[in-house]
Amino acid sequence: MSLRTGLAASTALVAANLAAVPTLAADPIKLELRGFWNSYITLGRIGSDIVGTTSTRYRPETFRYEGEIWFTGSTKLDNGTTVGIRIELEGWSNNTGISANVPGGTLDQIDEEYLFAFGNWGRIEFGATDAASYKTQTASPSVMPGWGFQDPSFANKGAGYNAANNAGRSGTNTGMSASLAANSGDANKLTYLTPRVAGLQLGLSYTPSFAAQASTATCPFRPGGANFNNCPRNNNAWHNGLDISGNYANKFGDVSVRVSGGYMTAGFDRGATGPTGVADNTGGRWKSWAAGAQINYSGFTLGGGLGRDNNGLRRNNATRWYTAAMMYDAGRWQMSAGWWGGRNNDGNATVPTAQNAPGKDKVNVFELGTTCALSPGIRLVAGLNYVMGSGQSKSEKADAWAIILGTALTF
Repeated sequence: MSLRTGLAASTALVAANLAAVPTLAADPIKLELRGFWNSYITLGRIGSDIVGTTSTRYRPETFRYEGEIWFTGSTKLDNGTTVGIRIELEGWSNNTGISANVPGGTLDQIDEEYLFAFGNWGRIEFGATDAASYKTQTASPSVMPGWGFQDPSFANKGAGYNAANNAGRSGTNTGMSASLAANSGDANKLTYLTPRVAGLQLGLSYTPSFAAQASTATCPFRPGGANFNNCPRNNNAWHNGLDISGNYANKFGDVSVRVSGGYMTAGFDRGATGPTGVADNTGGRWKSWAAGAQINYSGFTLGGGLGRDNNGLRRNNATRWYTAAMMYDAGRWQMSAGWWGGRNNDGNATVPTAQNAPGKDKVNVFELGTTCALSPGIRLVAGLNYVMGSGQSKSEKADAWAIILGTALTF
């Protein structure tokens, strides 16, 4: 073989190898900023918490706000798959610290952080974010950002009421949610969502471990994702959480229909090494399910849902909830009216305490709301929220109501 022939063959071989290597994406990942800010004034009444002869009364007038800044970036590969990242920064002071007196606190100012990839094969998410059932949920509509019945950020009731009335259990689960979100929360997980075929989509999320309270050992924590180290088996935490969900969305002429449902389960590691340092004899396998539907026609949306959550407890302490609401969208104006009801036999309260006693607890929440769009991304909000509870203690019967005035911004 001559030198010229050898060089030609080598050049052809190198060219063939380069052709076999996939080319890089046309553009690198670029971040974009988005987010929201909700701010409200509430005026009304909050029922007192009563422990023995001590009464804790609350001022009904409050200024409330919550916001987040979302950093999202993605790029599309030559094979059609989009790869990206999302980081959600809390837009308000959320660092409460963690201590023996505040085991449920947080050291984190980040809400969620995760990688994602999607294409005609489906979607994958990996990191600190909510489960598939939460992101595909359907139930009662509301025009009031931060309130409503789909994982509300705000509530108008006393702290003792939250702790005592297991029909709401807002201390350990979302309470008024039509999803299974608050079970594993934002603990690190892996999620897969199938492509939507004939309106149907399925989802599966796996969470290795999640705890009810924060830990200085950086073990997984429901309300805050964050990275974490390997944790002891006897850590009073749940493990191997599986979230299975399905949703259907379609349109028939002028009628749109959405239906969703999901089931979640996780094992429990009992021990004395958890955040409180005391063995949890009440925790057990977590089992929860939820379902909901909406139908939309000519600006009207009717929706509702129901579900059951044993709150990760061994005894009969399951929250059973039901909800229904109607919303009307007139373009610039939106209006909604809805109800959420929770029931709990409170079997975990076998011994009466200062604020809780065995027996059936009930919570009913009623909401009226309206919004007016001033411009894209700016809405004025007004509404009425009424919480009615019943139970065995005076704190559980502490009703509350509020007139709500505010502004909702999205950007």
